[in-house]
Amino acid sequence: MQAIDFNIVLGKAVKKLAEIEKTLKVPTKGNKQYVMVQDRIRIFRNHFGLDAKIITEQTYEGMYVRSVTSVWVNGNLVSNGIAEENRNANFINKTSAAEVAETSSIGRALSNLGLMGSEYPSGDEMLQAFANQNNIPEKSGSGVDDNGNKPGKSSSQLHKKLPNGWDKMDLVTQVQTFSAVIEKASHPGEVETFKAPYKDWFEKLKPIEKKEVINVLDKKNKEFK
Repeated sequence: MQAIDFNIVLGKAVKKLAEIEKTLKVPTKGNKQYVMVQDRIRIFRNHFGLDAKIITEQTYEGMYVRSVTSVWVNGNLVSNGIAEENRNANFINKTSAAEVAETSSIGRALSNLGLMGSEYPSGDEMLQAFANQNNIPEKSGSGVDDNGNKPGKSSSQLHKKLPNGWDKMDLVTQVQTFSAVIEKASHPGEVETFKAPYKDWFEKLKPIEKKEVINVLDKKNKEFK
């Protein structure tokens, strides 16, 4: 059996990521394009199969969760990534700090291997990415501005329905998406418009989850007083 050249395999994986469908690229601030961790893991597995391992270990110190991910190919350590989350940072971290740290460290490990497809996004850029996913129309030549929107199309018009794939998102992503969308409102009327599509989703939340969503709305509305 001919030995596998994993350098060639990695090259093919990087090329595949660079050619990934536009629908899987999430726009962030600064016109960056970010490919979600789940899609990069899929590409990684499709190319390396069982010859590779992704191992994540976590440590806990007070309110902090630290995650370290190592990527192994054919028995060799080829990349690692780290992430740290504070359970008191926000509502999402109160219940899912370990999961957020794990996902972040895996993403950075894959990026260090070359499977990034974009610049490293900041936390703020990720919130913007969640808000923009499947909401911003692609540029298609003339007739669009620098943000990819057609002239005369208001921000309110872009948020009259839930993002595509909403039902497939976990609760963490849903709350992040909602918070980032509300943050973009420039006046109280837009807050009402932006939150309208989320009414049925909100009603199904648990009391503690509803409280956090209400806090997001209250905080935003106070900016206009």
